[in-house]
Order: sequence, then structure tokens, then C-alpha cells
Amino acid sequence: MAKLVAKESWLIFIDTNIFLDFYRIGGESADRQLRALDRHRDSIITGDQIRMEFLKNRQKVIVDSISKLNKPSKLSVPPIVTDYQPVKMLGKNLSEAQVQFSKIRTKVEKILTNPLHNDPVFNLVNRIFNHKSPLNLCRPDPQRFEIRNLARKRFVLGYPPRKNNDTSIGDAINWEWLIRCAKNSTENHSVMIVSRDGDFGVSYGNDMFLNDWLRREFKDRVSRKRNIQLTNRLTDALRKLDEMVAPEDEQEERKIIRDDSNDLFGSLEKQPLRVPRGMSREAFEKLYRELIGEPPSDRNPITPFD
Repeated sequence: MAKLVAKESWLIFIDTNIFLDFYRIGGESADRQLRALDRHRDSIITGDQIRMEFLKNRQKVIVDSISKLNKPSKLSVPPIVTDYQPVKMLGKNLSEAQVQFSKIRTKVEKILTNPLHNDPVFNLVNRIFNHKSPLNLCRPDPQRFEIRNLARKRFVLGYPPRKNNDTSIGDAINWEWLIRCAKNSTENHSVMIVSRDGDFGVSYGNDMFLNDWLRREFKDRVSRKRNIQLTNRLTDALRKLDEMVAPEDEQEERKIIRDDSNDLFGSLEKQPLRVPRGMSREAFEKLYRELIGEPPSDRNPITPFD
């Protein structure tokens, strides 16, 4: 009789940038994914460091998003057609658009000033941060002082994860806490890191690769039999938690990832790309796949190609 292989269980660490990206996704997709995370709060490694970074940057992300929305401008038409019915209708629609724009601005102000009653992302994310769990490093847990001391040590020694010219030990705190949670796991959980800012490794094509030293350190300090993975897709983590992922959620996530992709390809929204002279379309798409991932298609129509 064949031996049954035990199903692998996972702990998930979600970096701050992933939580903030819910303001860029929005709508039903953000709500669906946040509620899925809420169902698995006992499997999420987090703490006050992530919460602080979220609250520190939340307002800026919202303001940056609304700044891309321009107020409808006043019509300028030749006097000879001012009495033409379509012009009158256009003016009426413009007035209505300006009213709706003002309502949007008012809503954003309420989200900024009173998020508890106006910001669903804020409320759902804080349900995760407020959850009392052995995976949540927050006041008054005395472990936070030990974790900070370990983080200072690795920061001084130049250990990853850290950004170039970094002056904060935040990434080091998150890593040391991740190691502590994995070591304390009584069910021998593997760990998945969800991040998009390059602190924990590099991106190539459709995949993320954990920093070599971090992988070795995890094996040495936790277990050589346990797995650790890095991804820039929250949908990967949701599948590890046995959640069904909607196709539209994957599509929204791909848009976010492409917007953050290598500057070699510029902004797909602001600078549509032409196939370089002397290079075939096939060769250019192959290069795109190697550096960024699968090019857009009919299922995902935003495209940088002609």
C-alpha cells in the first residue's frame, strides 16, 4: 500500500506594500481577497512593524491615487454652435460630471479623516492587525525587545533583508520575527513571503527568487526539511491556504505587478511601447517574458505592444 504524503501546511508573511496595494486594486477584488485573509488570521505572520508602515503610508497612497483623477474642464466651443442641441447636452453632462467629481473628493476627504467609518480596506486590514495570535508581534509582548536587538545586530552586519542606503531596521525586524514564528511552529509549517519591493529577493520573468543568504539562514535556523518561498502574488498565498481564487482577482494583480515592473519597459499606462527597430515582434515578446512575465493577451487586454 502506497504511503500517504502529508499535506504541507503554510504560514504567510505579507509585506506592507501588499496591504497598501489594496488601495490600487479596490472594488470587489480587494474586498474578496481581504476577507479571505481574514478567514486565515491564525496563519498570518505580522506585527506592529507592518501595522506602523501601513498607517504611515496609507494616506499618501490614497492621495496619490486621487491625484490622477482630473476635474472635468469647462467646454470651449465656437459661438456659432452654442445653441446646437448636442452642445447643450454636452454642457449638461459636463455639469453632472463636475458634481460627481466633487462627491468623489468629499468621499476621499472622509476616508482620510475618518477611516473607521468610511474606509473598508482600513477596517479589514486592521481586523488582521488586531487579531490576538502568537504570530502577531505587538504590545505588550516582551519578545519585541529581543527581536529588535537581533534586528539591530543583523543590520549592523549588513545582512539582508535591507534596501540600499537603508536607515531603518524594519525589514530586519520582520525577518527575525518570521524566523521566530517558524521555529515555534508545532505543526512544522513552511513559510511563504508575499512582497513586491525586492527586499527579500529578485524577480525574473514570472517568478520571484528568495535571496540566497536568507534561504540558507532559514534552513540553518529553522529546519532543512521545511520550505520557504517568495512570491509577488498574493493569490499564490491564498491558494496555499486552500482558498479559491477568482480569475478577475488574478487579472487585477497582474496589472499591479506590470505597473511595478522593470523600468526598462517604462509605464505601460503612460508610455505605450513600440517594438524596437530591427527587432521582430516575436523576439521582443520573448524578451518581455524573460524580464517581466507573460505579455498581455485578449484575456488581459492592456498591452504595451503596437
